[in-house]
Amino acid sequence: MPDTRLIERWLPIAEIGVESTRERTPMTPFPAPNRLHVWWARRPLVASRAAILASLLPEDADRNRFLRVIGIHGDPVKARRQIDEALKTGVRVSDPYGYDRAFKHSPDRRDADWLRSSVGKALDGSRCSIPPAAAGAFRSKWRGSDSGGWRATSIRSPR
Repeated sequence: MPDTRLIERWLPIAEIGVESTRERTPMTPFPAPNRLHVWWARRPLVASRAAILASLLPEDADRNRFLRVIGIHGDPVKARRQIDEALKTGVRVSDPYGYDRAFKHSPDRRDADWLRSSVGKALDGSRCSIPPAAAGAFRSKWRGSDSGGWRATSIRSPR
């Protein structure tokens, strides 16, 4: 059986690009503090989560679930087109995305279980640790902790 990953067959670049733009854009009329000078340490969470997750998942993973886990709950490309059209015509569009920005999303227990199961199957039962710096959406609350802190998440296939 070939060991092909999702990232080798499919990655929603346009959707990730729109969400990355939303991530770095402040929701205020003022520029973000990182626009005052070159911000060398910017970490694009959505793009990083997508790349890491797609590198771990098998090629036949549920693509809609993948988008949900990384926080894309709609069609950001269509929403971006609506915004661009509104800017041309001067007509205000109320909440074209219809969901919060992807980098704020923390997957729920069902998505975490799907993630563990899918990655575990892809790794043939071997363990995979996601370090806190790369974990992004993988909060400790998935493991019953109320601390909300970041810890390494071990993923193991169900037996």
